[in-house]
Amino acid sequence: MDTKIVKKKSTLKFVLIILAGILTAASFGSYFIRQKKTYNIGSGDISVDAVTKGKFEDMLMVTAQTQSLHSSLVNVTEGGAVKEIFAEDGQMLVEGQPIARVHNPNTEFSYLNQETGIMQQISQMRSSLLELKNQESGQDKELLQSQNDYNTALQAYHLQKRLYDAEIGRKTDYDVALQNLNYQKQRKSIVERGAAGEKVSRNSQYTAILSSIAQMEKSLQILRSNKNNFLILAPASGRLSSFAISNGQNLLTGQSIGKIDLMDGYKLVAKVDEYYISKLFTGIRGTLDNNGKEYEVIITKILPEVKDGQFSVELNFIEAETENLKIGMTFGVKLKLSADTQSLMIPKGNFYKDTGGKWIFVVKNNTAEKRSISLGRENPLYYEVVSGLKPGEEVIISDYSVFRKYDVLNIQK
Repeated sequence: MDTKIVKKKSTLKFVLIILAGILTAASFGSYFIRQKKTYNIGSGDISVDAVTKGKFEDMLMVTAQTQSLHSSLVNVTEGGAVKEIFAEDGQMLVEGQPIARVHNPNTEFSYLNQETGIMQQISQMRSSLLELKNQESGQDKELLQSQNDYNTALQAYHLQKRLYDAEIGRKTDYDVALQNLNYQKQRKSIVERGAAGEKVSRNSQYTAILSSIAQMEKSLQILRSNKNNFLILAPASGRLSSFAISNGQNLLTGQSIGKIDLMDGYKLVAKVDEYYISKLFTGIRGTLDNNGKEYEVIITKILPEVKDGQFSVELNFIEAETENLKIGMTFGVKLKLSADTQSLMIPKGNFYKDTGGKWIFVVKNNTAEKRSISLGRENPLYYEVVSGLKPGEEVIISDYSVFRKYDVLNIQK
């Protein structure tokens, strides 16, 4: 009986088939990878402009508003509810003129208690002074009495001594007079020493008490003057601005409720995009136009605090006299950041927000291809081209949000 022989598949042939499949897949993958992503767009949907070479002005345009050159803040010295308002925004004031009055019953009651306490202490100290003066008066009387008793004893002694020497008086009377004289002399000496010591002590107490009374009276004067803190006064002469409070409004101690413009000149304050915070510094000059006349200005102060993507700069007029200026006027100021240079330039456009200036679509015939570039400085009209572009080439400067993921654009007429 014949046996059926089954042929085995070749292992080598199987491996070769697998390898051929992998190579085919890799070839297709490589092909698709090499294919650039293409997008069709109408010529009317894009803005195209040329790369040019010319004078690049490294400048910045900012909008600035005039303010008083110097001003003084109106601060609340003592917090409370607004009771009366005596001035209004824009009014000319003189230093010390009342602006508003606040009411704070708790603080007023506290002032009253403090005033009463200080006055009681002053009264007690003055009573102590009166007691010291009475002690001094008693001491003076004792000194006077001891001196008088001593003089009387001395007269009696001299009389008895003359009588005794003349053998008229008795020795007993002479001895009594001598003994009384010695007593009164010692008594007078003791009283004088005691009075001298007490005088030094009294003078020291006098000085301390008078100093305390003076300090208390000074504190009382300050306390009474603090009552005037409920009255908000103009800190300087000038025009009141940024002032807007209402009756009944609660104000906090130290709160600023306005300012006094001293009207001694003008300055400009501008808000600048934070992009320029490292590019601006004091001393940079600029120009502005007012009624056909050009004025030079200079940056005098940079306030580095960034708020809402902007920081503030202050500029002063270089000329002392400026015509027809008022607080609140707005000007476009052209700041010169550095000297002009000959550079490649492309007009500014919305493409920058999608590319960050790292690449751009370069137009040739009816297509546009993505190309890496490097941009440098910028001004209100142009970007400076550092590398990646040549004079005369055309680029798309409009918004890229629709086609930024593509590599090639087919521009259709």
